[in-house]
Amino acid sequence: MSSAVTHQVSPDELRQVGGMQVRRTVQQQGQFIVVFPQCFTARVDCGYNISDYIHFAGIDWLSVGLSASNVRKLNM
Repeated sequence: MSSAVTHQVSPDELRQVGGMQVRRTVQQQGQFIVVFPQCFTARVDCGYNISDYIHFAGIDWLSVGLSASNVRKLNM
């Protein structure tokens, strides 16, 4: 049995050290959030939650997927 390693990084550190843009949103019932290529997401669930992720992409995103695949191979 392996144990998972969890790391928590503050949004301020991501901005200052990594130079990343950090945004926050609150999703209400019936709303959708679209996440574009080369973006990362995280969530905090407060209580009972049912969620579903749907991954979709237009034909112009294929080059982004190939790029991400190559990066993942390098990091393995």
